[in-house]
Amino acid sequence: MKKQSKKLLALFLGFQLLLVAPIIAESVSSPNSDFEPTSQSELVIDSLHTQEPPGAPPGETMVATYYSKRFHGRKTASGEPYDHYALTCAHKNLPFQTLLKVTNPKTGQSVTVRVNDRGPFTRGRDLDLSYAAAKEIGMLRAGVVPVEVNYITEESVEPSLAHR
Repeated sequence: MKKQSKKLLALFLGFQLLLVAPIIAESVSSPNSDFEPTSQSELVIDSLHTQEPPGAPPGETMVATYYSKRFHGRKTASGEPYDHYALTCAHKNLPFQTLLKVTNPKTGQSVTVRVNDRGPFTRGRDLDLSYAAAKEIGMLRAGVVPVEVNYITEESVEPSLAHR
């Protein structure tokens, strides 16, 4: 009798699955016509899944590291060669050419950098600064530092930094 009740239970569950599966599949696969992105940051900009930087929010704390000099001259994700004397950085998904003001809260020193690469690819790290940028904010000795990051809008950019 136990075998028969197991078979009936399996048959019942299989029948329920046949009834419910199409409903679940339809709700998952059909686009939600009510959804409209509320901001540019909700849109996928390119195949690298970049996001638009927010307008100019208050500073965001990120964990920064810097590139070793041994990467000097190697190609970045944007296609330009890495220059450890330039004020650039890598971020996982901000658009290339985004300008950021990076401040080391321990030293109070700031630097403006331009996103031209992807990374860092180490868990818990958000920003890879060029050697020159790291030196400018006094983080070479520490290596890994929490920094305050502000997005720089087009209106507040010095012409020399806008389009390098």
